[in-house]
Amino acid sequence: MKSYASIDRIEGNFAVCEVEMLELENSKNVSNFDKETKMMDIPMEKFPNDMGEVKEGDILVVEHNDEEVTEVYDKDEKEKQRRIKAIQEMLGE
Repeated sequence: MKSYASIDRIEGNFAVCEVEMLELENSKNVSNFDKETKMMDIPMEKFPNDMGEVKEGDILVVEHNDEEVTEVYDKDEKEKQRRIKAIQEMLGE
């Protein structure tokens, strides 16, 4: 399944990510509070060499099954900015 994953933290050679358990194209139609997610460790060697630096808070597009991320495609900066804006609106900023 192709979904969004957000990097919670980097621990050694792994990115600890919160992975959405729904298809990428359905993500924007579901409230962030209603999405089923799972925490998964993604080995850093799965990240494409041309992706650049990854850090906490980055939103990734990944392929996964229920237990592991099988491929990391890219970062999605537009989705990251959309989520930041939604949080700011919720906080009244």
